[in-house]
Amino acid sequence: MNRRLLEARVIMQSNIKYIDEISNMLKKEITDENSIHKLTTELLRGAESGLELEDSFKNWIRNRFEYQFIWLDNDDYLKALVRALWLAPVFAGTDFGGSRQRDMAQVWTDTARGFLGEIAVLKFLLNKFDVRITLDTKRGELTKFLPTDITNIKLPYEDWRKPNLNISIKTTKFNGRWLDVPGKQFDHSDIFILVKIGISRHHFLAFLKAISFLRDKLFARASSLGELDNEEANHLWNEIPEFNPIPAYVAGYVCKKDVNLPIHEIFCRRKGTKNIRIAITQGIGLFSPQTLRKEPKIYCIDKNESLPIEIEPIIESLTNVHFLAHSGGLKWGKENWKSLIDLI
Repeated sequence: MNRRLLEARVIMQSNIKYIDEISNMLKKEITDENSIHKLTTELLRGAESGLELEDSFKNWIRNRFEYQFIWLDNDDYLKALVRALWLAPVFAGTDFGGSRQRDMAQVWTDTARGFLGEIAVLKFLLNKFDVRITLDTKRGELTKFLPTDITNIKLPYEDWRKPNLNISIKTTKFNGRWLDVPGKQFDHSDIFILVKIGISRHHFLAFLKAISFLRDKLFARASSLGELDNEEANHLWNEIPEFNPIPAYVAGYVCKKDVNLPIHEIFCRRKGTKNIRIAITQGIGLFSPQTLRKEPKIYCIDKNESLPIEIEPIIESLTNVHFLAHSGGLKWGKENWKSLIDLI
């Protein structure tokens, strides 16, 4: 196991009382105990594997996680769904350039998660610094990359203006460890912010229940067709979970100008017995087969340059360029966020 990851695990295991604090934070808005346990476990797994716990666990809880934590409510989810509709109808339907076709409804809900991350940044900056931003809410084709997710900014006692730098906001799950900027997107933005979203599989269905779409539209129509009687409709209604607010953790950001390219930092290991490969576990930089083959740590593992390279756990076999930064390598905390606001 990576030494730094092992140290982070020891830190986590010795701070059970702070782990209970996370659960108690989630209990303020989430009623289901299983969901609370799952989200807490995922959050800590992501923080651990992303090397966010190298400092004291108490410092991570107080000054990073709690400080950069945001709740997203029913209205935020509605906004994200509406904004995602601008993308879903024109999306090609392929799975990130692969051959697998994805249902448009899946594209819709997946894309909404990205917009939830942007809304979390908006609420975070407003709540902590009284900084207002507007987000780019109408999107064209995914192939037409937009360099910034923040179109306008208003600092206290100032007028609205364009930001001085292009800012890209990336969203991952609660257990995510990577800020991932694929392809040429890295060339067009100056700042990259990572948001971790604690969204579950049932949130979309619970949202349809919350806005009464199921009872007033779907169930009513099903009843008129003889598909449901009142007892069956009530049974289904009670089985569907209630909508709970969605926890969001604005994990941090990275400035392009602060990164030594192509490889700023890297942690890797040899992985597997039959399917042997190189696993990149943490790192910061422009990762591609070409740049990584020149990295001494990679060469020591694979002098013949024959092993595939995996970005653990998000990319099974790296073939294209990705700018990647593990969450522990991001800037965070009150003073760093103030510095970012001064820049933009």
